[in-house]
Amino acid sequence: MENAQRMTFCPEGAKVGFGSCLLRDREQDWWEVVTRAVGIIGVVDMTWEDFVQRFQREFAIAIEVQKLAREFQDLRQTRETVSEIIVKFRERALLVPQYVADEVMRKTRYHAMLRDDIREFVSFLGCKTLNDMTEKDREQEIVLELREKWKPE
Repeated sequence: MENAQRMTFCPEGAKVGFGSCLLRDREQDWWEVVTRAVGIIGVVDMTWEDFVQRFQREFAIAIEVQKLAREFQDLRQTRETVSEIIVKFRERALLVPQYVADEVMRKTRYHAMLRDDIREFVSFLGCKTLNDMTEKDREQEIVLELREKWKPE
């Protein structure tokens, strides 16, 4: 929702209405209950932060959040390419933003999940951003593939 709001330059006062239009199925049913409970004035006066808090109380059950956090912390690159693992990393990071609150945290967590043969090549301190790091990781992945391809039998 927040990505859609950013991409459409949604003004602050319209975020609740815009976000609620994106709800489907169970979430839409929940919003109808909230709307009836607070009334139209309550919805108009509701801040985006209040909406998010209400939504999280209803749908982000603590045990599920803990499970997602554990999965994120346990994520390791195995047979995935760098491109594939960065997609997994970013998808899961959206679900546990407290673990990737700033660039240093993102780089630290991502670096730790890489395969040893890639992680050892890429200097954590030599990369200012996560994007810098993923570019260097892709380069190392190509080097490793070429070495394997041209390795004498």
